Amino acid sequence: MDGDTTELLVCVAAVLVMVFYWAYYIRCVRRVPRSEEWYDSSDVMGAGSDGVLFIYPYCTLIMGAAGAAGLVALANPPEFVETVLKVPLVAAFVIGGIGFTGVIGVPLPWPFVPHWVVDIRKAKRARRREHRQARKMEKEE
Repeated sequence: MDGDTTELLVCVAAVLVMVFYWAYYIRCVRRVPRSEEWYDSSDVMGAGSDGVLFIYPYCTLIMGAAGAAGLVALANPPEFVETVLKVPLVAAFVIGGIGFTGVIGVPLPWPFVPHWVVDIRKAKRARRREHRQARKMEKEE
């Protein structure tokens, strides 16, 4: 292994933070359905901040992928092995980038957000569609 101990510890810490946060995210955020009021609220714990659903999980994913890439580079494996190990790391960066688009308002599908978020969005779309059709019917009469 090349590099000093500080680099190694930073890379290991980045990977551990990612693993621990994603364990929390899967167990406490994705599996525990929240209400539509929580999703629409703008308080710190609500979806108005988008931190709980997008920023924190995908930031830690990118940080952990960078740490894993650093660990691979510090291990000095043969070139072919390094290339094969970096493919999932690049995929993690791409997934993290896609996850960040949810912050700017792009509605992401199920693998990127919990099922309950998708259900809330579907219910809102159905209500908007009903309102549009009701207005259209009133307008025609």
